[in-house]
Amino acid sequence: MRPALHTLMFSGYPLERVAPIVREIGYDGVALMCQPPHLDLDDPVKSARTAAAVLADSGVQVVGLASGLGRPESFEGRDAESELEGVSRAVEAATILGAGLLRLWGGPDGSTVDDSQGLMAATRWYRRAASIAGDGGVRVTIEIHSIGFASSAAATCQLVDAIDHPNIGAALDTGNLHAAVGSTSAADVQLLGTRVADVHVKDLRGVASGEQHTLAINDRCYVHTPMGEGEVRNGEILAALAEFGYSGWIANESECKWMRWEDSVKAARHEYEALTDLV
Repeated sequence: MRPALHTLMFSGYPLERVAPIVREIGYDGVALMCQPPHLDLDDPVKSARTAAAVLADSGVQVVGLASGLGRPESFEGRDAESELEGVSRAVEAATILGAGLLRLWGGPDGSTVDDSQGLMAATRWYRRAASIAGDGGVRVTIEIHSIGFASSAAATCQLVDAIDHPNIGAALDTGNLHAAVGSTSAADVQLLGTRVADVHVKDLRGVASGEQHTLAINDRCYVHTPMGEGEVRNGEILAALAEFGYSGWIANESECKWMRWEDSVKAARHEYEALTDLV
């Protein structure tokens, strides 16, 4: 397992400024946020070529693209086709960048695996997305999140198994899963098993509903924290992944916010050291 940085941590800064410090800290790879100023999928060729040159100059490789795709209002009709066009653009960018993974969302808010008709339409869409990506040599993963079909380890397994495509797997986000179900552990990894093809880590802790928070799910409130200062059992989860033989990248996707560049860099150093210790 190798640490990578999710560029969400530096979402307000251009890659020209981010890439050198990422390499200086010790990261060899980045999961690239598919939003300007890092990557613009409305102009994938030009944007990807620019990003590829910047990252190559710093000796940083792109380990995957973190897109917001996979949340059409409907998995059928015009919305579904438009979203697939977005997948095609993302694959075009991934090919230029040498990124082997494309992360998708597990559907819009309100999607549930208990909706058999909705699940059936979604599985058809994801198969098409997986085939489009596969033609470009890119693996598709669906990120676990409280929103959408992949809202727990069990639901994610049901979704991936229903899609039943060799080019699709699960993106395990430890913080997202913790918040979605109230806690997470090695048991979730054991359930997901070899479906896991992509891993993101973050930390957070629960707070009372009246307190200041950065995330609210149903009646639970959370605040994002630096790695090691929250409740997410990242060490236990990585140990379970190792038992399954997972040897891919682990992307630090801290969602804490810092107003100054210097504070962002300091936080990125902390996340690297904390994740390296866990690995």
